[in-house]
Amino acid sequence: MQNSEILLHCVRLVFGGLCAFAAILLCAKKRSAGVICLLTFVLTFYARSVYQILCDLGIILSSPLEIFGVSVITLAFEIVPLFFLLLALIIMIVQKK
Repeated sequence: MQNSEILLHCVRLVFGGLCAFAAILLCAKKRSAGVICLLTFVLTFYARSVYQILCDLGIILSSPLEIFGVSVITLAFEIVPLFFLLLALIIMIVQKK
């Protein structure tokens, strides 16, 4: 692994952790369905970053289950955060009416 990759992983972990912390503080202050979905988005996105780093380091091997050549776990980590972001945005738009 090159120094640039290590730097990117460190930056991703630090800023992801800060985003997760801020999302938890927001959820503690204002509990609504939209904010909880936003918190879930941030936490699953951070979990995706951690999973990607662990795979890059070779600590976790990819799942033998694949769909069109893509690991099911990797596919889930790509879809689930965006689903919760979409759900949070829809809930917040509907609540404003």
